[in-house]
Amino acid sequence: MKTIYKVLIAFLVIGLASCKKDLLDKTPKDRLSPSTFFQNETQVKMALVGIYNALQPNATPAHFFQFDFESDNAYCQDAWQGSKEVGEWQTTSNSWAPYAKWTQDYTIISRANEFLKDVAASSVSATTKTQMSAEAKFLRGYAYADLISYFGDVPLITEVQSLSEAYVARTPKATVLTQVVNDLTDAANALPTSYSGSDVGRATKGAALAYKAKVLLYNQKWADAAQAALDVINLKAYTLYPDYGSMFDEAHENNSEVIFDIQYIPTTQPQPWPSSALSLSVWPTPNVTADLIDSYYMTNGLPITNPASGYNSQNPYVNRDPRLAASVVLPGSQWGTITYIPANDVVPSGARPRKYAAIGIADPNNCSLNTILMRYADVLLMRAEALIEGGNITPEVYTLIDQVRARAKMPSVESVEGAALGQTQLRAVLRHERRVEFFMEGTRYADMLRWKDQSLVHDVYGYDKSLLSNPASPSTWQFKQVKLETRTFDPNKGWLWPVPQADIDINKKLLPNNPGY
Repeated sequence: MKTIYKVLIAFLVIGLASCKKDLLDKTPKDRLSPSTFFQNETQVKMALVGIYNALQPNATPAHFFQFDFESDNAYCQDAWQGSKEVGEWQTTSNSWAPYAKWTQDYTIISRANEFLKDVAASSVSATTKTQMSAEAKFLRGYAYADLISYFGDVPLITEVQSLSEAYVARTPKATVLTQVVNDLTDAANALPTSYSGSDVGRATKGAALAYKAKVLLYNQKWADAAQAALDVINLKAYTLYPDYGSMFDEAHENNSEVIFDIQYIPTTQPQPWPSSALSLSVWPTPNVTADLIDSYYMTNGLPITNPASGYNSQNPYVNRDPRLAASVVLPGSQWGTITYIPANDVVPSGARPRKYAAIGIADPNNCSLNTILMRYADVLLMRAEALIEGGNITPEVYTLIDQVRARAKMPSVESVEGAALGQTQLRAVLRHERRVEFFMEGTRYADMLRWKDQSLVHDVYGYDKSLLSNPASPSTWQFKQVKLETRTFDPNKGWLWPVPQADIDINKKLLPNNPGY
């Protein structure tokens, strides 16, 4: 896939340059057209990559890490980045974040619709048409699944529109869900299990099934979600990568756990500005909450609130779940070539994300670390959640969660919480596991939206950095929490985002907006 990106960029550069040769030539050479394109497999593949290219963040609040800032895991104090007001539940129809997500998803959808129309009329082989159409359907399903998770009812558009057809009303969420499941099912039936060489990164059968499981789970279709997740497991194409921490390093990209990701290459196709390296390791914006840090268990599997856990509040990082140190730059830990001293950092909370920060990269604006969008651990936990919520509590539920814990060298559920738990207890176990497993992967805020648990919306606390200042004497440090931000859930708005006002201004059929906006 990274090689394909290079070819696409080179083609566009050549096309733009060629338009200067003859200003009177009536054939446009500064853009691609179905009448002059889709002539062979190379061109069709390049058009397909154009859909994939829209997966990249299209604005600052659309970057995956911003969604953790909107959740109880973290926050960004810089309002201009677009996630602060969302995290504070102050979103309006003019907010940047909803507009960015809405426009990005519909860009994917419109490109997929155009591709499906044009590839059908192209002269490439039937085999190529089938597979590449399946990829386009996967991407369209991916985008619509995202839209209904955040906005509920949205316009369902599956064909290229003329100008007179452009004003479309919102379609009921249930109808859109049916289309998403159909797209992902069609994709799974036609896509290969894996790729090699430059094709690595394209959608696979496993990716289509995993996103089918996700959208079904997010819409409480428990039995179907559990089956789709099982279908991924039965492919036997994925395994948990043995080292949790290094899984997110560039040196270990495309490992055995990755099901679908956004592929980047240095210089030619780096992460869009602001990259994760710039945002997380240079800027003073990535605040990890004390609540998130406290949520990681001790290595004996007990929460720090349990008196038997052995937790010492003034030596708080000893014997903690290894995923904590792998995910967060903790006070007194190594940060590149130096020791991290909160008092010396402008981050208000006194702790930064480590995962995806690419600490020490020479040029943070040229970060080529891939963004993992779906990995095997998520499939295991999605099946466990579907079984729990569906009331199908069997030993398999424990096995699924235990696999994820074991990779992190944490004890099994049976050995700590017990082997005869009810649905409510197992739900709490599962939700905790998701939080500590997927920190800084952009999943927590979406989990909050679908769980509709108002207790997860609360004020933000960090460390009093003035008490964490002397690097020569860490034994004198005091870990005292201070309030950094107020967050209050707005029941009038509920859990949905607003349809962007800019789109409503163009298309009044999008009204009424979601409640509270």
